Amino acid sequence: MELQIGKWGNSLAVRLPAQLVKELGVSEGSWVNAEVLGDHMLRIEPRQKPMDRSTFVAQLRALHQHMPATQAIDKDELDRY
Repeated sequence: MELQIGKWGNSLAVRLPAQLVKELGVSEGSWVNAEVLGDHMLRIEPRQKPMDRSTFVAQLRALHQHMPATQAIDKDELDRY
């Protein structure tokens, strides 16, 4: 896919066609990671969306259910270290 580089203020920009936007799953305001892979090669991939608090808590609870139970350690034992 050929893309044209244009001017945007003091920077250069690439306009993404609608089909590419759809394939990447991005929209206006999305962030992407760009990496130079070698001579004249660029890789662009969508940056993962930050996790909201409720999703984080749900994943943490699910992880906790699968953690093995261990023997309790009292404070005196911890103080030895």
